[in-house]
Amino acid sequence: MHSRIKRLEELANSATGLIARLKEENEVLKGQVQLLSAARNKAASNTAAARELAEFRTKVKRRLERICARIEKANDLQPGLFEEEDER
Repeated sequence: MHSRIKRLEELANSATGLIARLKEENEVLKGQVQLLSAARNKAASNTAAARELAEFRTKVKRRLERICARIEKANDLQPGLFEEEDER
């Protein structure tokens, strides 16, 4: 009976060591996954499609800014032109 308890203790100790080593390896793997994910995202952002999308967004933003400037100018020339009925 004593030898069985001793054997169970040995197994528990070896399992504890193995679990600790697996936890360390898991942390290393998590770090590698994060690095790979960051590299993939960086590579994806450098694609031609991503650049085209960024250029398109910039153009749309400029157009909207010009439209807003025209609206503000028209509103300055004719105050209340673009206000809602509730605001008057």
